[in-house]
Amino acid sequence: MRRAGKRGSKSAGSRGPLTPAEIQTTAAWIAGQQLPSGEIPWHAGGKTDPWDLVHAAMGLAMAGRHVEAAAALRFLARTQNEDGSWPAEWRGELVSNATRETNHAAYVATGLWHLHCAKPDAELLAEMWPTIESAIDFVVRMQEPCGGISWALDPHGTPWRAPLLTGTSSIHGSLVCGVRIAERLGHDRPAWRQARVGVTRLVRYDLARFERDDMPEPQGRHSMDWYYPVLGGALRGRAGREHLLHPERTASFIEDGVGCRCVKDRPWYTVAESCELALALDAVGLTGKARQIVTWMREQRTEQGGYWTGTTHPDRIRWPEGEQTTWTAATVLLAHDALAGDTATRTFFRDLAGDDLGPVAEPARAPVVREVALPRPVLVDDADPAFDV
Repeated sequence: MRRAGKRGSKSAGSRGPLTPAEIQTTAAWIAGQQLPSGEIPWHAGGKTDPWDLVHAAMGLAMAGRHVEAAAALRFLARTQNEDGSWPAEWRGELVSNATRETNHAAYVATGLWHLHCAKPDAELLAEMWPTIESAIDFVVRMQEPCGGISWALDPHGTPWRAPLLTGTSSIHGSLVCGVRIAERLGHDRPAWRQARVGVTRLVRYDLARFERDDMPEPQGRHSMDWYYPVLGGALRGRAGREHLLHPERTASFIEDGVGCRCVKDRPWYTVAESCELALALDAVGLTGKARQIVTWMREQRTEQGGYWTGTTHPDRIRWPEGEQTTWTAATVLLAHDALAGDTATRTFFRDLAGDDLGPVAEPARAPVVREVALPRPVLVDDADPAFDV
């Protein structure tokens, strides 16, 4: 096992975690893994899944590689299932996991809207519209009465009815992007808007619902279950800040100077989760804390511009050994864009709240017999009051 090296120093003159030259080096590293078909696997010779392919394309778009990003999305358009979904995983021409996940299908809309924000192209939106329409319709068909989105269809077409907290939260942002794409093309999709309202109400007002599902492992074990309700846009403002600053969750997942754990009961600290957490923190005004976390990731950077997936702590051993992925590198680029960028996509994740789609009212609740006052978490000093909405 290879031990992590010493923390690298921040380059002089950089306004944020990366210099302009470093951004281009990382984008070139991602593009170097892309296949002639447009497909972007995890790494050369590795597996591919739709969500991480889209995420890698978003990193390329942020760095100005719009042609490569569009090629990745066109690859997905050519390989979409008839029902609007994609296989969960494949290697070359061989499907290694035929499960059809809803958050995978939805995320294509996020990637396309991100690319449109980076470089407006109505013709590409129109070209990709049949793909987006089919994908979002697949997702909406999988919505449960509670508002959550069923996780997936198994290889035999049987739905896994339980909604995942991370998946449903990610889908919120994708529904926002899907509606924006539809509106830009002059299409009215009220079912998509209503699906977004259902997801928002569940994530914003009834998170405990996700604890009552029969899942293989408890929801909340992964750090994504903690920060994705904010990152996906459903939970924002003061409520979002208090959620991210919850003392127990913070203590479970964050190690000062190291980063964010992948799961709370293992010593695995990963670059992608750390940078996604930073994006969530920035989206609710905790930009100082977000910048600090992203800066910790510098020691995971390679000379070629890629990033090790993560490290263990306190052993400081690379984990998984030798792994660098395209989506990890892309997440660093997206975090830099939000924290120090000057691009048209710098507010992309903040904008996933979908305020332009209208407010979402709290659902009516049964009378509470006895109320117990709960202590309010302490807010940190760098919280921006402009985000108290």
